[in-house]
Amino acid sequence: MYGDGSHAPDSCWSPSSAVSRRLQNSCDVHASRSAERSTICSNLSEEDSKRYVGIEGATTSLAKLALARSMCPLPPLSDGIYGGGSSVPCGLHLASDVCLESLERSAPHRIVVPQIEVNNGRQFSARGELDGNINTIKLGEEKAAIWNAVSALASLCDETQELDQTFQTKLLPAIVLFGADDASALPGRAEKKDLLNEEVQEKRESKLLARLGESMKVLQMAANATTRLKRLVKNMVVQLGAVQTPSVVQLYFDNKSNDDEDALEPHDALSSGEIKEDAVLPPVFGEGVPMFRLGKSIAVALRLLISVDKAVSENQNLNEAWGMYKDVVVEMSEQKRTTDGDIDDDFESFERMLVQLENTLLSSRSFLSAIEQNFDPSGRFKDTGFQLHEEVRIHLITLYGSYCEKINTPEETTERLDCIGVYAMYVLYRQLLPSNVVPDKSLHKSLWTVFPAMCPVMQLYGPLYFQPREFLMVYSPYKAVKGCFADSREIHAQSKAAIIKWDGSFDSRVARIRFEAVGWLAKADSELCGETLGSHSLEDEDELAETEDIALKVESATNVIFRGIKIAYSASILLRSQLSAHKALNLGVAKQHIPSINSLMEVLKSIEKMLRSRRRHSVSCIQRATLKMIAASILRRFESVREFVDGMSSSADLAGNPDLTRTIVRVGACLTALEGLLKGSSSFSPIRRHAIAFTIAACMDSTILEVFSTDDLLRVESSLKDLSQVASLEEIIKQACDCSFLCFHRDLALECLRHSFQANLKSPINHTQLVLSAFSDPERILARIKGGDASVDNYRMFLECLIKAEYIRPTCELIEDDLRRATSGSPGTKGVKGSLRRLLTSLYACQNEIPIKQEVEASLSQTYYGLVAADLSKYDACVEMRVIAHERYSLQLEDSNLPGCGAGIDFVEILEDLRGSFISRYKYSMIEEMFIERNGIGSKNLETINTDVVVVSIRQHGLGIVSMAVANCHKLLAEIFVLFQTLLDTDSVKSLLSRELRWFINQEKGVIYSFDRASKFTQEFKQLRTGSGNALEDSRAMLSDMGSVISLLRLVRAATRKYLSDEMQFLSSNRNPVLRSKGEPAIKLMPRDLSVDSSASAGAFFCMIPALSLCHVEASLQGKDSMQKMSLSRDGYFADDGLSVGISFMLSTLNQFDHYKSLNWFRCVQAKFSSDEEELDAKRTTLRKKSDAKVAAAKKQSWFSNTGDNDFADEGCSEEMSVLEMIEKKLQANRREMAMLFFSMNGAQSLFL
Repeated sequence: MYGDGSHAPDSCWSPSSAVSRRLQNSCDVHASRSAERSTICSNLSEEDSKRYVGIEGATTSLAKLALARSMCPLPPLSDGIYGGGSSVPCGLHLASDVCLESLERSAPHRIVVPQIEVNNGRQFSARGELDGNINTIKLGEEKAAIWNAVSALASLCDETQELDQTFQTKLLPAIVLFGADDASALPGRAEKKDLLNEEVQEKRESKLLARLGESMKVLQMAANATTRLKRLVKNMVVQLGAVQTPSVVQLYFDNKSNDDEDALEPHDALSSGEIKEDAVLPPVFGEGVPMFRLGKSIAVALRLLISVDKAVSENQNLNEAWGMYKDVVVEMSEQKRTTDGDIDDDFESFERMLVQLENTLLSSRSFLSAIEQNFDPSGRFKDTGFQLHEEVRIHLITLYGSYCEKINTPEETTERLDCIGVYAMYVLYRQLLPSNVVPDKSLHKSLWTVFPAMCPVMQLYGPLYFQPREFLMVYSPYKAVKGCFADSREIHAQSKAAIIKWDGSFDSRVARIRFEAVGWLAKADSELCGETLGSHSLEDEDELAETEDIALKVESATNVIFRGIKIAYSASILLRSQLSAHKALNLGVAKQHIPSINSLMEVLKSIEKMLRSRRRHSVSCIQRATLKMIAASILRRFESVREFVDGMSSSADLAGNPDLTRTIVRVGACLTALEGLLKGSSSFSPIRRHAIAFTIAACMDSTILEVFSTDDLLRVESSLKDLSQVASLEEIIKQACDCSFLCFHRDLALECLRHSFQANLKSPINHTQLVLSAFSDPERILARIKGGDASVDNYRMFLECLIKAEYIRPTCELIEDDLRRATSGSPGTKGVKGSLRRLLTSLYACQNEIPIKQEVEASLSQTYYGLVAADLSKYDACVEMRVIAHERYSLQLEDSNLPGCGAGIDFVEILEDLRGSFISRYKYSMIEEMFIERNGIGSKNLETINTDVVVVSIRQHGLGIVSMAVANCHKLLAEIFVLFQTLLDTDSVKSLLSRELRWFINQEKGVIYSFDRASKFTQEFKQLRTGSGNALEDSRAMLSDMGSVISLLRLVRAATRKYLSDEMQFLSSNRNPVLRSKGEPAIKLMPRDLSVDSSASAGAFFCMIPALSLCHVEASLQGKDSMQKMSLSRDGYFADDGLSVGISFMLSTLNQFDHYKSLNWFRCVQAKFSSDEEELDAKRTTLRKKSDAKVAAAKKQSWFSNTGDNDFADEGCSEEMSVLEMIEKKLQANRREMAMLFFSMNGAQSLFL
């Protein structure tokens, strides 16, 4: 033994010894599960086995064939030169670092045979002494034949099942995902990026070559498994006839099968004439014994070969890498021959291995080579007239019918996948069919119409798809059958039409499954709990079997489990077929189907969680108890048969009937084997279940139909199916709920997670976790391929990125919105708090925990830090939100550790460009004493400028910025004032103002400026066009800008005083208060050098105020409406009190307050609004009277006295009433805006008095 624990190579290594060592452990299990005892134990040496097999009557030809198969060097190592059974040593066919694993093993070389001992001329078996009344028959030979046949057939089916599992879990993932390193890459597709970049292509080719070198061992394992599958297919197909007529099959050791590729050199101990005399034996099983389980295994093996061929042929990366790899090997071989003159043995062995891989696996002809084998070497079946093709056809028809009956029914499980093997068996049937025999037309038509109509596209594995009609056209076309011929394009068009048609009912089918699943979950949670079943009673199986009440509970619970598995299969089949069909036919999955797809994932993961996690203990206890109950039920069904056989064995009627005697002996031996298999232990391995099935099939004979009816057989078959399901319950649940196929549909993850997040907000269930659990199943596939750790890590990163984008980020936004509403006093969304708390629970993806709460805390902390860093005035609000977040959601947000007050706006930057960065962006609000951003297009929040902003800037830059602010504001105010005067001095404006002034002068004292005159004056003013619009709008804008500048000066003065008042606390108490006043800079609202023109137009300014007020009301309503509708075509703002300040400023500057008051404009507006309201009320009253009169007149003419008033209402009246309501709303809005203008003007006047 080496230092690493491995054994040194055996110098006497031989293929037979290697296979024997490889199968030593597995044979123990097979032997113990097939019978209670074995005469050829697994610990016997090879010589002992040969010597024992040579005992006369100990074995049948079938046992000898199985033993011979075990001693041959399997898998057959073809070197491509000498063919199968090459004389080249086996060591030259294998790479030195390749180990032989269980998938390469042959049929068991230890055939289980009842122990035969001869003592004083009497025969004994493993069951005890045989009945002495039947001395004319070789009872030991009959029993040995039955036991050997059952053991061999069960071993074949078991090995096929093991190979199926090996392919599904190890080999197919490695082949399909070869070259798919990146999580976003599509498997099997050659990357075509940067084709002209030689450096990129060289790196890619080097990567492919390195990957192929790493995967060489996996490819060799796949080649060996494929070769073994082909041999299994031949073995099982021949067994279909060999079981019925073993005399037809000559021994492998009779030196008559040299033309067979399976022929072996004869053994000395097995080639004696004594064995040849026993070569012709009666049938092992009775005539008509069904071997459908063997037919199922043949279909499985052929399906696997189709899958392997398709996986290899459609993986462009693998084919490209294999071509480059062969070129590299050829180049190295030439270099070795050029430099060294010859190549060493190791490299020659490596070359032979590549040839073997090329011929067995990478040529994509495994299926064709399997069905093209010679299943009748030397014409053995032909000489006896046995029609092997007819036997295959019978199995084909039976299996196809049974599968199609269950498709699209609640009983469907794996029938769609099994039908693929049936189609492969049909190709085998056509291959076996003699040239002078016409194929079964009805069978071909059924294969063309029945299954394709239900499943036009099937998923073989991952991105590998199977289309039945296309498969028939490729491998077994039959143009003679009408309507069973079409080209590939036509087949695809028909499949697309069917899939599109079924999309219409997809949502309804999902809703039905979801409804059943919800009901089942409630029932399962109740009936599978420990209190309902009584866990203490389930542990005692003997007590369970004897207590009828508990047995009924267990039976009911088992039915609940079976029902859940059926629902899971229905959901899985629907989900797989929907996704695979659309992907195979290049049909995109519609977004409206995403909720239904999510529902199917949730159903699968909910059932899996219930059976494998929440109620796992109950399910395991029920499994052990149910197995014993089912085994006892099967035995009870055969009690009558046992009584019949025992009665016939002791009867004198058998004396002259050797055939009946042999039948009774055979059925008795089968019953003995069945009893041993069912009573052996409480666990039922796959090979044991296969042996039970074959034993039951061997018991079926026309003789026992007197006591065993067809109904009994159907019940036994149902019990046997239940036995298989319960025995492999864990595997079935995992298979039914498995979502690993989503690895090839990862493009749906984004939409699925997005929809599940929205569903979380409306449901108390965390839908995202269920969907995420489904998308985590592909980890099982990725972990099995070469370099799987990197692939799994990439896939985990892919899911984590999706979770951050579609779960964590929306959660942060919702929580932030809720916190903002809470701090601002706005009402929050109803029910959102509970949903958000549920969203903070941790998620699990690919066995990794994603702490959502910690991620949200980090994201919100970073967001609030950015807000405070950009605008220090928001610190207090962020502190408040942090407190509320802790109270509502238990979130621990970090403090920003920045100053607790202030603003992010630098006031100095505003002063540098008052007209551009201030006047054009902000509007003044007198109530709030701040400037509010006017448009805010493209931003989430509106910026504000208040005293805190200026105070922070003063603290940062000092009091020197106050003088700068005053100077800049005075300068801008003077500029706007000059522009306004220039506008007033234009001839058109001066003419209108002079007219109004003359009218005012001619009026008596106390006159009221009429609303009609103001409206007419407003329209005339608007007709005066300017470069930027009309004269009235320009006047309003200039006055608003002047008011904003003056308000900014007031803000600077208030901020300066606040800054100085904040500094007072740091001054000593005996400080002279005069010193404090000296520190305050002098701030005047109006510049000293402002020159006021005394022209006629300036003297008539107060006459403009009615027109300005009407224009302001109209513009204010439009601005507020734009802000509410987020209109990008209009300038929106909440308030514009700068106009009030500007008007008051002009009235103060021109000394026209008294003139303005003499207009009595406020009284005029109030009277106008009151008059309009009275007129509106009068119209409403008149309209109601008119409507009542119509209703009364209609009632008099109606026969129905109980008709409501609304039934007679006139539609015209209702429309007029709606118009009046709209007028009333507009009138109220105008009145409100006008009142706000007057109030702000009264407040602004106090600034200048």
